[in-house]
Amino acid sequence: MGSVRETGPPSRAKRGPLGIWERIKRSHERRRGQHIPPLDSLEKAIDKRVAAGESERSATLAVIEDFERSAATVNARTTPLVPASGIVVTGAGILAKDGGPEAVVSFVAMLFAFVGLAFLAASLFTHAGRPSVGIEPTRADIPFVHERLTKKEAQAQKGSFFSFVGFVILLIVIL
Repeated sequence: MGSVRETGPPSRAKRGPLGIWERIKRSHERRRGQHIPPLDSLEKAIDKRVAAGESERSATLAVIEDFERSAATVNARTTPLVPASGIVVTGAGILAKDGGPEAVVSFVAMLFAFVGLAFLAASLFTHAGRPSVGIEPTRADIPFVHERLTKKEAQAQKGSFFSFVGFVILLIVIL
């Protein structure tokens, strides 16, 4: 039994830097294999499962548990980046303390690493599961979980990007 991917109407291609960023993001999602489906397709999938004879409770629970597993995956992917950002901050701080022409660039690397660290920490501490633990989830909980997982994933991607840029700048300063 295979899964069917539902698609909406084709989107208009954006131009300029936003279009380039969107293409990079889509390519990254395809390579990574994680795509958070829109709420409409989740509702349709639950309706199909209910029509096939599954109870609404178990269909809703399956969707929410899948989101909770995805949130745990985001945590596992981004947790190692937190100490890496700290290392970039430390290295840039040591170079900036010495002074000289590379001090300004070291401060820029430190700034990027701090911004990345802030996004990564926010991602790690964003709850993307059931709104109320111990209470059976309902369909009304799905938008909450969807929004929180989307927010968690976006923060993790931003944090990864800024930390990487800080690391590259630090490498340029060192070399």
